[in-house]
Order: sequence, then C-alpha cells, then structure tokens
Amino acid sequence: MKNVLFLVIILGGIFMARSQKVAKIDSIQIVGKVDDWNKAWKIKDVDLATKWYSDDADFTNAFGFSMIGKTAINSYLSKVFKMDFVMSGDSEQTSLKLKYINETTVLVISTISRIGQKLSDNSELGPRKTTHYRLFQKSDDWEITAHLISDARSIATNKH
Repeated sequence: MKNVLFLVIILGGIFMARSQKVAKIDSIQIVGKVDDWNKAWKIKDVDLATKWYSDDADFTNAFGFSMIGKTAINSYLSKVFKMDFVMSGDSEQTSLKLKYINETTVLVISTISRIGQKLSDNSELGPRKTTHYRLFQKSDDWEITAHLISDARSIATNKH
C-alpha cells in the first residue's frame, strides 16, 4: 500500500510539473525580448539585438558560427549588421512557443520566414525559414543564456 501511495504522489508531482505554464507577466516580458531581437534586425540595431543576452550566453547562428558571451555576440552581430547582402530582405515571425521548464527557466522556440536576403555575390538566396531556440533564465530579470538558430533547408533540394 505504501508503494502505491508513493507512486501516486510521484506521478501526481510529475503531472503537475508538466502542466505548469509560464506566468502571464513572465511570458509578456519574454515575448517582448524576442520582439526586440526581431525589431533589431529590421532597424539594424545591434545593441537592441544583444540587449537581453547574459554575460556568458552561448550563441550559435544558422551557419554554425558560435560564440560565448554578450560582448562576443555583440561584436559578431556588429559585423553581420554591416553586411548589406545579409541585411537585405524582410523577416516575419511565423510562430512562437514558450516551453516551461521550471519557474526560472523557459525555452522559447520561434520560426522566422525571410524573403529577399541575398548571397555574398548579391544573387537571391530565396525564401528562408529559420528556427530560433532560446533558453531564457531568470535571476533578477529574464536573460537569454543560450540561442541556437537552425536553417530549415533541405540537403537534397537546397530549398526550405
């Protein structure tokens, strides 16, 4: 009987933990920070793009370039934002999901559709879809501690 009661308590705890949602105020703050990234790309504002990264954030872009730390991310994006062929085109966020991990950790998955971006030779890149995986952690405020960008391109067709 004790084992059954113990199992019920454990399973109930797991169910409750999985059913947790991100508090409304936290989700508003987190979504606002993702929106800052999207706005920063439109207006080419590197400081706004990197504003919410932690000092030791882990960042990897869709081409596999990785860096650690807000300063390194800012330095890298400063170079990227000066590349006209990269910054050409327009982006639209097409999905956003918040995955509760615990009261101080939230995984945010967003999808961006981009048209009009060019290659370094100024030829059309074609429509692009990227997925952003951001790990937000909260101490005093929500910060991005990890950001992975994936490019959803088919290897066989080189199309999205």
